[in-house]
Amino acid sequence: MQETAIEWFESQLFIPDALACKGGIWPLRIGRNVAKPTYRTGLKILEYYNVHFVAEGKVEFDHGGERVVLSKGDCFGMFPGDTYRYSLAPGCHELQMTWISMDGPHVPGLFERAGLSRHMPFLTGVLGKELESALRLLFHPRKYDLKRHLELCAVLYQVFALLVPQGEAERTRQGIDSWIARSVAYMDTHYAEKITVHDVADYLSLHRAYFSKLFTERMGISPIRYLQKLRMDKAADLLHAGYAIVEIAAMLGYSDAYAFTHAFSKFYGMPPGHWRKARRSASEAGTEATD
Repeated sequence: MQETAIEWFESQLFIPDALACKGGIWPLRIGRNVAKPTYRTGLKILEYYNVHFVAEGKVEFDHGGERVVLSKGDCFGMFPGDTYRYSLAPGCHELQMTWISMDGPHVPGLFERAGLSRHMPFLTGVLGKELESALRLLFHPRKYDLKRHLELCAVLYQVFALLVPQGEAERTRQGIDSWIARSVAYMDTHYAEKITVHDVADYLSLHRAYFSKLFTERMGISPIRYLQKLRMDKAADLLHAGYAIVEIAAMLGYSDAYAFTHAFSKFYGMPPGHWRKARRSASEAGTEATD
């Protein structure tokens, strides 16, 4: 892999010939990377289509000003002419991705059938073992000739065959899964901005009670509890990092330190100051035990 200031990566570029351009789809670039802690792209405007698959870690994906946090197994697409940015997700220390850039008259329809749209250009939980195996076929070290071109085109169709849902029942399931995925991404991204479950339901254009029922059935946790856990997990990280309680309250969207302390105490069973002292004492005891 090659190294830059923000990542280690490998990629291959392809130039379609006259025969390739008569087909329905052709590869332009394939690649994969391992991100460094500083990983962040500049503004991107592509002239072709692209799909990124998240193999490990989390990525924050900005599409037209809308941000979403995607995790291992998810993917995002990029459309010609639209603007995008993406980076290592806040609080995450790992990110590995595989990507494919492509073009051809079949690509818009394949994106649509897979569920990738300009309005919602991402899918969740799609990168299973079969799709991982297909993506690995892209990186076989062979000379790019007609035979290799046909192999790559076959792999691209296989990738979309694995992304496209089967049957009406499956499309309905995908619709519900899409709501859940979008709600999780919305909460993961905006939990520190005073959002409520009602805000999340409004974002999805769903009734709050219906959304809460769907979310709880699929996730095994209520959306309000999920939001609380996001905030409290982050609060624990910030306490461990040494931030003042009033600072943490502000960073997590609480009206004041009292409101934060009340929420923290209810979640962890003790005030944040006591929690920090207990963790510090446990850490010091562990250090002494190893000396």
